[in-house]
Amino acid sequence: MSVGSESDSSEWEDDPEFIHGLCAKCKENIIGHENGCKALGALYHVNCFVCQKCRDPLVKKPFYHTDGLTYCEKDYLDTLEKCDVCEEHIKERILRAVDKQYHPECFKCTDCSNCLDGVPFTLDSNNNVLCVQCYNKKFAYTCAACNNLIVSEDGAETYRIIAMDKDFHVSCYKCEVCDVKFSNDEGQGCYPHNERLLCHAHYKEAVAQ
Repeated sequence: MSVGSESDSSEWEDDPEFIHGLCAKCKENIIGHENGCKALGALYHVNCFVCQKCRDPLVKKPFYHTDGLTYCEKDYLDTLEKCDVCEEHIKERILRAVDKQYHPECFKCTDCSNCLDGVPFTLDSNNNVLCVQCYNKKFAYTCAACNNLIVSEDGAETYRIIAMDKDFHVSCYKCEVCDVKFSNDEGQGCYPHNERLLCHAHYKEAVAQ
């Protein structure tokens, strides 16, 4: 895409009969100082260098040349998509996400307002865009043993264990006395006692006291 405005034709020969060259559009001679202009590295009749849509002359005006077509500023902007956030035309790079289009700087986390251009994000149940950190703060479970959020690491699938109506990291699901991890093997499971997670051996000790 080219963006520009008409070059000054004051250096052209003032002779009204002087032939300046062929018009790049109609291929006819451009005769006289007031009838021609220079643009896009070529010569045009003033009445040939017009907006593709509204047909208004573009002499001495900003214009946009894209896909072989030339537009005035207003009609060029009308060809562009609008940002879903600020509703302004997107003149440069466009970011597409969740079936919408944005200026890259307008695509932000709903909670913390950090820009999400090139950053992992997710949606809540109301389709609000959230960065991973804000999503975890709002929706991730907290491990009852270490009090940290149970979240994915390096994109791996997240697992949690529920015991005594509490949530635990898999690595935190272990005897609170000896740190032996629980499993489904016989005698290796969890034996809750007085709101504590105990292995079989320490469970027997606790109930014997």
